Amino acid sequence: MKSMKSPFPRSVYIRNAEIYKLMANPKRLEILNILKWQELSVEALTKMLKLRKANVSQHLALLRHARAVTVRRSGLNAYYSIADPRLVEPCRILRELWKNN
Repeated sequence: MKSMKSPFPRSVYIRNAEIYKLMANPKRLEILNILKWQELSVEALTKMLKLRKANVSQHLALLRHARAVTVRRSGLNAYYSIADPRLVEPCRILRELWKNN
């Protein structure tokens, strides 16, 4: 019998696990899904999510550190967008799977 080889290097699994842990928070998932469609300021996200600005800023900092979101500064304002919309594809896929069961 021929030995099987893992489809990806170990480093890919480590990086993916870090992203999955980050995205395991429902508010961060919601932020990413919102930012998939439009660039928004912290203030706009705060109003949409009905959270304190400090909480939204903390979530955005974690997402920014993981390079899941990008920030554009304009004067005193910071505008966030998703780094790559494909990041939230698992959310759509899982929703469809649960909907059919």
